[in-house]
Amino acid sequence: MVQKMLVAACSEEDRLLIERALGAGIDVRVLTCFEDVHHKVRAWYPNRTMLVPAHKATVKAAVQSAQLDIAIVREMNDAIRSALLIQTLREAGVPQVIVICKDESRAQMYRRCGANNVVVVDHREDAWDRIMPYLHLHVSA
Repeated sequence: MVQKMLVAACSEEDRLLIERALGAGIDVRVLTCFEDVHHKVRAWYPNRTMLVPAHKATVKAAVQSAQLDIAIVREMNDAIRSALLIQTLREAGVPQVIVICKDESRAQMYRRCGANNVVVVDHREDAWDRIMPYLHLHVSA
């Protein structure tokens, strides 16, 4: 069984992570719920994009219907938006939510909102290697 992963895409930084996940054979869906990135993400991943309005109920319904195994959220410029997205993903039943952030001081807040793991990285190249151990825990035999 192929693992189903959601990447909450907010910027071009997420592209390397998505490409590496696809290369590893993971079925990736890309969530974009903020209008400022809809067009970019849809152009990059037309068959993998979940375009939904940034409303909790809409995001929750879309994520529930996708039946995902894991979600990766890269911290946005707005920490509150990031926290609300994490909370919504957990409420939607995603069993494993991993947050990638640059500021260790926000890790506890993200955990309280439902993140199973928070990975603090300085560069996007570090993110894949840092989250790999968590991905292997959820790959079906």
